[in-house]
Amino acid sequence: MKSIKTRTGEFFVDENAILNILMFSNVLVDYEDAVDNFLVIKNITNNQPCLKFFDLTNNPSFQKKAKRFLENKEVQTKTKARAILISNIVQKISLNFFIRFNTSNIPTKFFTTREEAFEWLKQFS
Repeated sequence: MKSIKTRTGEFFVDENAILNILMFSNVLVDYEDAVDNFLVIKNITNNQPCLKFFDLTNNPSFQKKAKRFLENKEVQTKTKARAILISNIVQKISLNFFIRFNTSNIPTKFFTTREEAFEWLKQFS
C-alpha cells in the first residue's frame, strides 16, 4: 500500500480500493495545498474516480479559495462517493441534515466511527 504525505495530510488506497485521506492535526489548507493534494490524489488513483474516506477528526481548516478549488467540476468527477469522519456527534447530525440540500450528485455522508463510514462506502464499489 503506497502512502504519500503532503504538508497537510496522508493519502493511500487501501485493500478495498478506498482512497484514505487523513488530514494532519490543526492544519490550515490553503489553495496551493488543495492543488497539491488533488495532484497526489490523481497520481495515487491513476486519475480514476474512486471512493473517498476523509478523516477530519484532527480539525483541519480550509481557506475559502481552497474550498472553491475542491468544489470544482474536475475535482468532483474523480469521486464516486465520500465518507467524512468527524469527532462531534451533534455536528454529524446537523451536517447530514444539511447535506441533503447540497446540489452535488456525489453521495456524501458524515460519520463518527471509521467502521460505519467504511461499511457505507462499500455499497458504492
